[in-house]
Amino acid sequence: MPDSPAALHESETVEFKESFDREVPVSAGALANTRGGTIFIGITDRGNVVGTLIGTESFKEWANTISQSTEPRLIPEIEKLSREGRIVAAIRIRENPLKPVSVKGRCYRGIGASNRVMQPHEIAEMHLQSVGSSWDLTPAHNTTFADLNIAKIADYIRKANETRRRNIGAGESPQTVLQKICLVHGDIPTWAAILLFGKDS
Repeated sequence: MPDSPAALHESETVEFKESFDREVPVSAGALANTRGGTIFIGITDRGNVVGTLIGTESFKEWANTISQSTEPRLIPEIEKLSREGRIVAAIRIRENPLKPVSVKGRCYRGIGASNRVMQPHEIAEMHLQSVGSSWDLTPAHNTTFADLNIAKIADYIRKANETRRRNIGAGESPQTVLQKICLVHGDIPTWAAILLFGKDS
């Protein structure tokens, strides 16, 4: 992460704040949901160093505000810097391994130099990616193997054998084939199976 605001501009990993305000926890959450980064306090969004007042308890109060506003709770690293004869603060946020981090019930992610509220499907996808899974490989609950088109599966098996991508025995049932390639869990298809072989797809 950058440790100096010199020659920097706002980006997905760098934010400037003239003062510590209620938007700082939002920025912290957005940084934790992307690649991590640094929030500089005492610099305008145009990059002008104006400095900030830092009391004896400022860093502790700022860290508590960020931690208490986020879930999972973030623990920022805060440092005092001197730039252009003025005091600024650098609040460093690490990329969180478990995502997304919410800020007072909402999830944000950095888009360029701005923070945007995430939509429900983005939240679900980010969570699944952070735990080593993906949306399309999760079971499509309230569906069964009967919701799949057997003719489409048979066509897939034929093409897989023709191209030698897979060697599927003639006696293997369509359900067994999909179970082997993790597109069916028991009798429940994954979303990928529904998208590929669903009767309405």
